[in-house]
Amino acid sequence: MLHHFTLTFSLPEASGMDAHSVANEIPGADFTVERLGFNPAGEFTIHFSREGASVMDVLEYAKAQVQQAFPKAQLVSMELAEEPPAQGMVDDISKLVLHACKVLGSVDAAQAWLSTPNAELDSLTPKALMVDAEGRMRVSRLLTKKMGISKQAGEGGA
Repeated sequence: MLHHFTLTFSLPEASGMDAHSVANEIPGADFTVERLGFNPAGEFTIHFSREGASVMDVLEYAKAQVQQAFPKAQLVSMELAEEPPAQGMVDDISKLVLHACKVLGSVDAAQAWLSTPNAELDSLTPKALMVDAEGRMRVSRLLTKKMGISKQAGEGGA
């Protein structure tokens, strides 16, 4: 059976490390490393897809692979998924676009907002940030904040 899962590790000395450096240290080709970006906690996330009868055996093997490459790596979280991580990312992006349409009132308004640099996102476009989980979380939080502001404005104007 093919298992899909995500492991997040903390690595104290990761301050100067990027996703390619992490990926180069881990053997195999059945994983992807999410880019680290600005990460003072030294955390990195790895998405694995591995065959195996026992999900626990597969998880332990993946964890051992990372800890062999990075002995000081500490497992922070792990998550099992029924679909490959890339499909999950596409679903997350689709949900965010739909959320933007709802919050901003129209497809056109959402497209304009997603394509416009935003000061609250370090002058990046929301669309550019949606390529990784951290960026999608930032965009989601900003949309949630905008939703709260528009609800308050609607209540105050009534």
